[in-house]
Amino acid sequence: MRFTLRYGIDAPFWVGILIVIGLIFSLVSLKGLPQSIGGLFFGLFMLSMGLWMFLYSTVIKIKHRHVILRLAQVDRNDKVLDVGTGRGLLAIAAAQMGCKVTAIDRWSQWDISGNSREAFRKNAEMEQVADIELIDGDACELPFAAESFDAVVSNFVIHNIKSAEDREQAVREMWRVLRPNGRLVISDIQRISEYIEILAPLASQIETKRIFYTFPFSQIVVAHKK
Repeated sequence: MRFTLRYGIDAPFWVGILIVIGLIFSLVSLKGLPQSIGGLFFGLFMLSMGLWMFLYSTVIKIKHRHVILRLAQVDRNDKVLDVGTGRGLLAIAAAQMGCKVTAIDRWSQWDISGNSREAFRKNAEMEQVADIELIDGDACELPFAAESFDAVVSNFVIHNIKSAEDREQAVREMWRVLRPNGRLVISDIQRISEYIEILAPLASQIETKRIFYTFPFSQIVVAHKK
């Protein structure tokens, strides 16, 4: 099993909090007076959740990106948009497959540790891909013409948008820039029913896939454009 911090730790604040709380409760329950079985179990639970989140960020999501791209049915020379690209997890993998990739983000370090354009560029360099168009922008206002991309993908991004109205706008924008016969693939940890409700009247077909190896558990929505 190969660990890498190349693509950052997702929700680094929460990973740190869970691990610290887990360690404190576990150690106090083992060493403190009085000792507490309940406290020990709680501490071990919190610690395991934090470590699972860390494992997702360093190992699991490297594999998960290929699941997303496979569901998007991307092929060489397809035009692919990665919304909320972060440090390039999906965009770089798509470029390695020969796709013409555009990636957009606002680069929040609250969502991914060390998140920046520079980190993206370093990862692209290390994975020996070039010619990815990298854009600073908002998912709610994608700066592209309608029907520009064969596939639009996004991983653990849309739920971070605070209001339901803005989340709907982001999904509709991703749909707007998708070409007929294209695929929109959204992988996320919550709000899945919202995305399906928005896309159901628009898509010719919608599929969902439950994922149990991520933490939190997640789902993938695949919407095919008419």
